Amino acid sequence: MQHLPGGQRHGKRFSNAVERVNAYLKEYFQLNNVRYRTGKRAKVHFDLVTLIYNASKLAADRINAMLNQGQQAA
Repeated sequence: MQHLPGGQRHGKRFSNAVERVNAYLKEYFQLNNVRYRTGKRAKVHFDLVTLIYNASKLAADRINAMLNQGQQAA
């Protein structure tokens, strides 16, 4: 188990979650098939992919929350 600043810990469960996200990004956003592997272009590409991934997950979570509220109210 690794220790982070402030006494926080993360272990195998955290790294498994990170690896699942990395595999998803490689599969659906083709991160394993880019023309540039280093430098500014690669960083911009990675940043855009992670931004889109996080935005889509946030949108899905908000839609699910709204649907759950609607079902509870009915």
